[in-house]
This record gives sequence, C-alpha cells and structure tokens, in this order.
Amino acid sequence: MQRIRSFVSSQVDVSRSLAQALQDRSINPYPYLKPFIEKAANVREPPISPTPHSVVYTRGSMRLLRYASPRRRFRTPILFVYSLINRWYILDFLPGRSLIEYLTRQGYDVYAIDWGVAGQDEQNLTWSELLGGHLRSAVRWTLRVSGSDDLTLYGYCMGGTMALAYTSLYPEGVRNLVVQATPVDFTKGGIYSLWTQQRHFDVDSLVDAYGNVPTYVLESGFFMAGPVQRITKWLDVCRQIDDPGFVTTFLALERWGSDAVPFPGEVYRQYIRDCYQQNLFCQNRMEVGGERVDLGNIRCPVLNIIAEQDNIAPPAMSEPLPDLVGTKDCETMRFPVGHIGLSASSKSPVKVWPRISAWMGQRSQVLEAGE
Repeated sequence: MQRIRSFVSSQVDVSRSLAQALQDRSINPYPYLKPFIEKAANVREPPISPTPHSVVYTRGSMRLLRYASPRRRFRTPILFVYSLINRWYILDFLPGRSLIEYLTRQGYDVYAIDWGVAGQDEQNLTWSELLGGHLRSAVRWTLRVSGSDDLTLYGYCMGGTMALAYTSLYPEGVRNLVVQATPVDFTKGGIYSLWTQQRHFDVDSLVDAYGNVPTYVLESGFFMAGPVQRITKWLDVCRQIDDPGFVTTFLALERWGSDAVPFPGEVYRQYIRDCYQQNLFCQNRMEVGGERVDLGNIRCPVLNIIAEQDNIAPPAMSEPLPDLVGTKDCETMRFPVGHIGLSASSKSPVKVWPRISAWMGQRSQVLEAGE
C-alpha cells in the first residue's frame, strides 16, 4: 500500500513540476523534479566524482586533474580529453561505476582535463590555441608529473576528435591513442548533421551575437532531438521509485546532463563550419594554425571504441577511422550500449572496461620492480 501511495504521489508531483517547468520556459526539468524524486525514493544526493584527485596544473579555466593509482603497475599514464559541451566527471561517475576509478585500480596513473567554465577569456580561443596551447601543456605536465616519456591519450566524443587532431599535429609523446564514441565522418551524425547544415544554421550569427555559445542553446538541441523521451523518463522513474539504486543512478545522470557549460565561441565556429558543414575533418582538409590535420600522420596504436546504440555520435560517424589513420595497429571495439553507457552503464565494469584496459596494458610500459 505504501508503494502505491508513493507511486501515485510521485506521479502527481512530477506532473505538477513538469507543468511549472514548462510555464517557466525551462529546457531542463531536473531542478524542479529532483526534490520530489529524492523524497519519494528516500535517497540522498548522488556521490558523483568520488575518486580522490589533485590539481597538478591550471591554465585559464582549464585544470589538469591527477588520479593517482593506489598500486601503480604501469609507467605509461592515461590522459583523458573530454568534450567541451559537458563536464569531465561522467568518466568518474559513481562508486563502482567510474571508469577512472576502475583504471586506477588496474594500476594506471590517470589524468583528466577539466575544461572548466568558458568565460570572456575563452570566447576568442582558437583550435590552434586549444590544441597547441592547452592540450599540449596538459600532455607535457602529465609526462612531467608521472615521470614517463610517453602516454596514452584517451578522447571521448568531441574530445576524441580533438585527440585525433592533436596526435596528427603533435605526435611526440603519444604512445597510444584511444577514441571513444568519436565523430569522424560528420555527414553521418543523423539529426545533428541535418540541423547544422549551412542552409539551416548560421553559426557566424550565433557566435557573433553571444561570444561563447550559451548552455541553453546547446541544451535545446539535445532536448529537441528527443523531446518526448526527455519528459516521459521522469514519469518512468516513478515506476521504479522503490529501487534506490536505479533512482540514484538516474538522478546522477540527470545531474551531470544538466551541468552543461558554455562552448568557447571561436572553437565552436570552426567546429561547426569545418566538421559538420564541410566535413573537412575526415577528408584531411581541416586546418589548425595553418597546418593541415592529416589523420594519416597518426602512426601510434589506435583503439576505436563504438557504442552501437549511440544516438549522439552514431556508429557510422566513427567507423571510417581505421581507413584514415596511418597505423596498421588500429582496432575497433563495439559494445551494445549507448553514448553515455560506455562510461556509466552497469555493464561497463564487467563487459567494456576490462577489454579497454587489456588493450592499453598490452601497449603500455610496465614499472620495474622497486620503482
């Protein structure tokens, strides 16, 4: 009886909160609905980003985070490069559901770039400054702190696109390259490729007007890609309101999803123009700082990770990569999960991460005894 009352009460509260969110013209209902779901399920704030870390370098709004392994086995560190749209901590999601936590326990010295919140100083940031300045400095500091001569560069989503471009331009120090759910062929992005076509989307007017692209502009695109599902999922969670684990994971994902940050304006302008509108990236015609990004220059081992149920970077966007890079050691791994599931699914610690870790381990330098 209590479960029925809780379910009915939650449904009513959710409906009212959704109505209020619509009245306020809010794109994201999370702030409105979170209190009611927590109360009905009797759960607390999800412990997001639980793995201990330290800040080892800063540059503008960017921070380089180190997650030291409790039992380091590999000299070769891992540097994560995440997208500029959302926050890095989906890689360090929840206890037991954290890719970073898993890798530190496997003996890797792990680093991650937190791009921070873009402000006035970042709105004129270019791809050349982003890769040759910020990312190159993060690579150098990772090598300095870890005491290694090279590293594994691990890019996720747009971060993978940046990691590919970086390795093409600055291959020194990159021992291995892992790209996860990474756009390469931008004609295959589904609804996002359609919406960003030049006849539909004037990126120059947007950037000229705002400088950095506001979060609500970015959120509106994701919302309109699946408007019904983004509302009904809050009603669906009420049906599992008696499952604290499910509710906690759901709220943690919604919290992360609502934590979007402004997109640096000039980086966004070139990203949309060169990648989505002209598809220069996979044609080896994109230029950064006057240099051509030629994926054929990438000669280190490459791991291409694809989420088969990805609707943000569909598999077709990532599949051409092996034919574009200049290495024969390029492996593609496919998993039956979605874009976020690669880093947050309950299946990942058992079915996804061990295979990725094994691939990196075979190509990483092991610490000698006593080091």
